[in-house]
Amino acid sequence: MKREIARILSRFTFHVFIHKSNGAESLVTPTPFDPLLANRPLAIPLYGGYYPDLIAPGTVTFVMYAPFKPFVSLVGDFNDWNGRANLMVTNGAGLWWTTLPHPGPTRYGFYVAVDDQSHAWVADPYATEIRWEETGPWAWLADEDTLRLRQSFPWTDAGWSTPRLADLVIYELGVRDFAGRWQNNRPEYGTFSGVESKLDYLADLGVNAVELMPIQQFPGQSSWGYNPVFYFAPAQVYGTPEDCKRLVDACHKRGLAVILDVVLNHAWGDHPYYQIYPPLYGPKGEKLDDLNPFFHQTPPAVNMWGGVDWDHFVPETTRYFQSMMGHWLREYHIDGFRFDWVGGVDYDSREPMQPGFNPWHGITAACWAARQAKPDVILVGEYWPIDGTHPDKTGAKLVAETEMDAVWNGEFHHTLEAVLKQGWEWEKKDIWRAIGGYREQGFAQAEQVINYTASHDEVRPVHEILYYARRHIQKPNGYSWLEVALDKALIGLIVLFSAPGVPMLYAGQEFGEDTPRTVDFLPLDWSKLERPLHRQHWESVRRLVHARCASPALRGEHMEFFADDFAQTNLVRYQRWDENGSVALVALNFGSETRQTSLDFPAGGRWREVVSDRTEQIGSGPHYFSLSPWQGRLYLLDT
Repeated sequence: MKREIARILSRFTFHVFIHKSNGAESLVTPTPFDPLLANRPLAIPLYGGYYPDLIAPGTVTFVMYAPFKPFVSLVGDFNDWNGRANLMVTNGAGLWWTTLPHPGPTRYGFYVAVDDQSHAWVADPYATEIRWEETGPWAWLADEDTLRLRQSFPWTDAGWSTPRLADLVIYELGVRDFAGRWQNNRPEYGTFSGVESKLDYLADLGVNAVELMPIQQFPGQSSWGYNPVFYFAPAQVYGTPEDCKRLVDACHKRGLAVILDVVLNHAWGDHPYYQIYPPLYGPKGEKLDDLNPFFHQTPPAVNMWGGVDWDHFVPETTRYFQSMMGHWLREYHIDGFRFDWVGGVDYDSREPMQPGFNPWHGITAACWAARQAKPDVILVGEYWPIDGTHPDKTGAKLVAETEMDAVWNGEFHHTLEAVLKQGWEWEKKDIWRAIGGYREQGFAQAEQVINYTASHDEVRPVHEILYYARRHIQKPNGYSWLEVALDKALIGLIVLFSAPGVPMLYAGQEFGEDTPRTVDFLPLDWSKLERPLHRQHWESVRRLVHARCASPALRGEHMEFFADDFAQTNLVRYQRWDENGSVALVALNFGSETRQTSLDFPAGGRWREVVSDRTEQIGSGPHYFSLSPWQGRLYLLDT
């Protein structure tokens, strides 16, 4: 019967019109299409997406992985969203596919029977481009010319090499706020091209890695990106896939690595893999029967942000995210990933008390896939133990047992925050452990911790001090509160760039941005760079960044504290060095009174004090000086 149908249909010729972006149409040379190609088995394992010319030239094969579903069809503009026009075949193990002549540029998705009483219309979970409109999100298939251009994107980074993690100075930014602005009282959200226009500024600042807050497609137009839906597609509001590639290429041209922040713990409920199964929760949040092979129910400690939690201990989810890792590394030349909320990613609801990291699932599997796709990939995690899980699962163990390179150092931030805000018993904080105690935390190397005094998760120090911490701080005579806030923020940054570990700035810190922490649209106030106090702050931070990149001592492992009674004097002093003779000396006054102190210089010569940009001839041995309130000094031997 199939052969008879094929014989009859082969008499017909299929015409494909290509719709150009200018509205014109062009007719592709008619070619016969063998209907048997529509159901030809896949020669390689595929689980989603579309594949031009996979079965035959001029065709597109669409794939959907929908385990336990009785019926799936391909729908889109090209067939008037007719759920019976392009039926998909299955291998009986959840894989569905069909092949047809390239239909021209079109939105597409899948009509899926949820059960015998309901169905769902969903986009492709593997979609590489999304058109999110009033009718919902739909995958986008470009015309054949565009597809060919994408396969041959004119990359210029052939000579680029991802830097060593130990050499990085990371700059975290959100595309929306970093390159956005208010215009005529209306928001203009940042774009990939807008960020690209500011890369010279970042290169001049001296940072050498850009960490992009999540850019994968999310609902709506305005978000930080921690509510992802389509993991293979850049957010439509930020630009096209080509715009994203141009941004990465331009970063590499300026010596900037690109680290992509990804949210593997949870997705928003618009995700196709959630939509095609019965819901996990009722209208009042009550748990329902778990019939979803991709998501699972978790306690509040695992997900306090909303959305639905991925189950990373099933092969379906593991496979999906391993594919996602390779996609961004291969297609976009990303240098690395920062994994949001790794504790949740690695939460096994079946065995939450396991003492280590499962080698086949969870975060281990995602990191392994990334390392296979790019051996020198940078992998950074945000991790802290979850109540109800094994206490032996620490950040240090994560780095030791998996391919993860480093974790965010919360202890560094939390201690410095308390000291700078001068809250209750701040002078009793173990500041030495926070600054130099990475080995006490269980880490083997300094580069295994990412230090920061602000991030998207934390309030900027200037804002904290201006609006929350005043009642704890004794302001010296002659100081304005803005001067106090900027001085305190700067001494924190002196620590950041002189401590063991990899330093990270949050966008705007370099010029003393004082806006609050909010997920709402709040673009950086670039005009602050024109104000004297903020400009002076930026110049000091720029010198610190350049010093960090230039001094092997500051990027090394070695550190020694000089004896100080921090509770009494509020002073911290230390020395950094490497095996080749590079030396740095640091003195910090965290108190509100001027202090007399000294540093023991190992050799005479011209020493440069980085913060003030002064150079002086100093002999070997003790050198005495005074430090004003919240003042710090960083000395490097001038070569």
